[in-house]
Amino acid sequence: MPGPFSSDSSVVTTLSTPLERRAFLRGLGAIGGAAAIGGVLSACGGSSKSSSSSSSSSPAAAAGGSSAASGADVGKGKTIAVVLNGNNAYSTYLAAGVLHAIEGTAYEFKGVQNNFDSSVELSNIQSLLSQGVAGIVVLPVSSSTVAKAAQLAYNRKVPFGNALYPGKSDADKYFTGVAALDSVQGGRLIGEYLKKKAKPGKVIVVQGIVGQGFSERIDQGFDESIKGSGFEVVVRQQAMYDRQKSIDIVQAGLAAHPDVTAIVTHAASMSDGVASFLKQKKLTTITHVSSDGDDEMFTYFGTPYLAADRYYSSAQTGVIATQAVRAKLEGKSFPFATPIDQVMIEAGSYKAQLSKDPYDYPQYKSRVAKL
Repeated sequence: MPGPFSSDSSVVTTLSTPLERRAFLRGLGAIGGAAAIGGVLSACGGSSKSSSSSSSSSPAAAAGGSSAASGADVGKGKTIAVVLNGNNAYSTYLAAGVLHAIEGTAYEFKGVQNNFDSSVELSNIQSLLSQGVAGIVVLPVSSSTVAKAAQLAYNRKVPFGNALYPGKSDADKYFTGVAALDSVQGGRLIGEYLKKKAKPGKVIVVQGIVGQGFSERIDQGFDESIKGSGFEVVVRQQAMYDRQKSIDIVQAGLAAHPDVTAIVTHAASMSDGVASFLKQKKLTTITHVSSDGDDEMFTYFGTPYLAADRYYSSAQTGVIATQAVRAKLEGKSFPFATPIDQVMIEAGSYKAQLSKDPYDYPQYKSRVAKL
């Protein structure tokens, strides 16, 4: 992996064991006949075969996925469902990763989103279990709700993969496999970046969903990193991954603290709104750092409105969780926790990073658009 900063790579190195990435499939058309009913998309997994860049010893190869070893009859008569916390770009990229992991098989695909509501999350998973799905991949709203749902799936012998694993808990025995994103270290990455590149002072932090087990860990690592550095968090509030709520938090924060020197947003879906607000108000002296990535976010690189991003691939989290589910269904081995790569990127380094670790598989765009 390259150094995380375009001008100085000595601050932080890549924090996880590099994963062998799958070859980016090209030219795959959407399979017709998909039906969206009650917020659920159902479609075939696809029968075309494709090659893989993974070696036979890699987790990807062990689980099959898009490798040439995948037969057209693998998964026949079985459905893998993805349960998304809400409807935004990140969720569709993750769903594309799920589709990528079942490409070339006979698995059916279903998708449902929870409107960022944990009660909806539990009922949707209960409904999928009652429908007899063979496996489930989840992007949680609430870590506690998903733990309960994982136990329900476990009791029904339905493999359950977590695409945003919050860390070790008593519920681990119910999960088949997890995409292990170390968000404490992610918070440290952001903190180290600010100490290296930004003016010490007041900081606004825009969280995702408190209770998801994601923002809390970013906060933990960030607070550890900036302790005694001259940076002080004066506003910390959840925006539920909502663009307008993010803008409102920042606008109110700047009204109360006009001398803020940095803004940290925990997801691109929120930083897009914040960057647009900074641009509208012509606020060019605040160092703004985001996390993950989406199409709009990358357009702000090279402007004063977004300095850097703690990048990881949302699509890859979907691939990994699905590979774990597939491995269980197919009687293959797969590690419980697969580390997800994360690295700080800037305007000068992001394109090289994306070429190695894409955040989306756009060939599935039409199939995830109805989620």
